[in-house]
Amino acid sequence: MKRLLFVVAVLNIAGGVSAAESDTLEQCLLREVQSADNVNLTAGEILDSCREQRPVFTASSRLNLEDDVIAEPQMPAGFRDFFTPYKQNYFMFGSMRNKNGGEPFSGKTMDIKFQFGMKFRVFQNTVEYDRLSPLHFGYSQKSWWDIAESSAPFKEHNYNPEIFWDFQDPLAENGYLPAELGRYVDRFGYEHESNGLAGATSRSWDRIYAQKTLNFSEQNLSLRVKAWNVVNKGAENNDITDYLGNVEARLTYHAPSSRWQVSTTVRKGHDTSKYSYQLDYISNMTAWLNTRFMLSYYDGYGEGLISYNEKTKSLRAGIFVPIEFD
Repeated sequence: MKRLLFVVAVLNIAGGVSAAESDTLEQCLLREVQSADNVNLTAGEILDSCREQRPVFTASSRLNLEDDVIAEPQMPAGFRDFFTPYKQNYFMFGSMRNKNGGEPFSGKTMDIKFQFGMKFRVFQNTVEYDRLSPLHFGYSQKSWWDIAESSAPFKEHNYNPEIFWDFQDPLAENGYLPAELGRYVDRFGYEHESNGLAGATSRSWDRIYAQKTLNFSEQNLSLRVKAWNVVNKGAENNDITDYLGNVEARLTYHAPSSRWQVSTTVRKGHDTSKYSYQLDYISNMTAWLNTRFMLSYYDGYGEGLISYNEKTKSLRAGIFVPIEFD
């Protein structure tokens, strides 16, 4: 009975914490109260001990937005404890051309291309699985929409789920994977990408990858290198590495004012003549819009999986979206 009254007293003293922290704080209090090592501690001492541990529990201190975002948006409480933006999120108008003169898969004239992505921590706010805290699940999707046709059909979707270990996570130092690996890679993961079709139009591949970003602050430059090993390929795209290779590099210049950035992404296929380039320009718009202007030029193979072995060029402009959840 005394122990029960003690627990009630501690929880009453803990009143006033935010809803996002209450569950983890209460879990700590209950655990510490029940420990035989704390039998001589007062309610206030136990509460102070748990509050000192709170940075380990709160999710908001662990947020790590994808480096494609110019400046980290301040997302309100709610979804931010679970989901954060991942990769580039954009919505653009433009057109594509095939080098061989044929009709591109996205349509004859105007199309819309958009991409969205989210990631979340697999083991969120759990003391028992703190060493698995750097494990994340990510999902991104690219779509091409032929708005020039009367029925405005979607022509292609590329689905890209993945699971990865984030060595930049604040808790990676105590994770199951050796923290020393973080000197060489920022992220290590497994990803699947496919267009969700069957038969002759099916395209898919599975990759194990490692990614590292190098920042050169004095030059306002960053270099991101992603290398992968293909572990499974669809029968209809068995030669995909001849066109898309096993590595890509992205060089980004960040304006000192943080108002704009420009980046170049390069891929090299195993066939030495198969190079692909992408140039992106992103700049701020007005302060009252939660979007940025984006201009993107692509020249090469594999802008969409369906045309991985066809050389295309495209130019599009639209909005870059630093997602904020309600």
